[in-house]
Amino acid sequence: VCAADYYITPDGAGKKDGSSWENALAGAELARTVNETMRAGDTLFLGGGVYPDAALQITAGGEAGKPKRLTGVERGGSWPVFSSSWKIDQPSKGGTAIRLGPGVSCLQISHLRIRGYRTGVSAPTDKEKGRRDLLFEDVDVEQFEYGFYLSHCDDMILRQCDLKRYAKHGFRFEEGCDRVKLLQCTADCSEADPAWETKTEVFPFGFSLNDGGSPNTAFLFEECRSKNNMKSNQKNRYPNGDGFVVEGNSSDVTFHRCISIRNQDGGFDLKPPVSLRDCIALGNKRNFRIWRKGELDNCLGAYSRDASLWVKEEGKAAGTYCTFYDDNKTAVRAEPKADVTLT
Repeated sequence: VCAADYYITPDGAGKKDGSSWENALAGAELARTVNETMRAGDTLFLGGGVYPDAALQITAGGEAGKPKRLTGVERGGSWPVFSSSWKIDQPSKGGTAIRLGPGVSCLQISHLRIRGYRTGVSAPTDKEKGRRDLLFEDVDVEQFEYGFYLSHCDDMILRQCDLKRYAKHGFRFEEGCDRVKLLQCTADCSEADPAWETKTEVFPFGFSLNDGGSPNTAFLFEECRSKNNMKSNQKNRYPNGDGFVVEGNSSDVTFHRCISIRNQDGGFDLKPPVSLRDCIALGNKRNFRIWRKGELDNCLGAYSRDASLWVKEEGKAAGTYCTFYDDNKTAVRAEPKADVTLT
């Protein structure tokens, strides 16, 4: 009942006190409003238009049951857009659009566009305080090196976030993220643009659970899509580029109705035990790569350049009601001592 609403536009209006659209705050007041003015349970409405070189470092979140909300509103034919000048020719140079500070929790950000930053949303390593109860909904990022680069974020939902035109990784969970749901999110590295694919960095990934520190656990990917993670001119002995990557120290990872299309190596490159149901992989070098243990239920792999199902040496895979179609070399490639059961 006591929560407040604030309004902000790129240039502001009227009294610029944030009390209404007619008196909207100016974009330059964004960080101060979020961190100093807003209290737990308050909502900031971001009006449509371009916020040039916006760099929002959030240092104060909400409270349990009373999240802070940043909600974009379409006005004048545009959603709010944080825009900067990152270029694919210098991928490691550029700023961060949104950065979550230590302990920032109970935060919801929705209906926002981010364009031309090195990193769209960053949550650096935070082992002492951690972050929890986070929601990103319809936060789209394009032209960047890293879209979401997150550590120590628990009980988090990313819903309908669409990423495209990146140099390295779309969604990267660096370490210590637990109980995370990715729902109807997409990552499209190049949009099948041959010129872009000569400029991406090595190992372009759409969705990546890294193993650089404390494990990432309890992840659900549902109706997510990853495409065109390619670097056509890489000179590595084993050219790499994957749709979905789960590294070895992650656990409790599930995929439902996810799709991976036209990636340089793996459609799904999965090192720990995983479960996949109703998933599709098309036109990758190896559509489903199982390193330790994988259960595939009603999955489709087709048009691979090597194999639809690849199982690592001494790995174990069980496929039930799966379809492998028109692969260039073989439907299933099992390394020595691999255990593969197809029903």
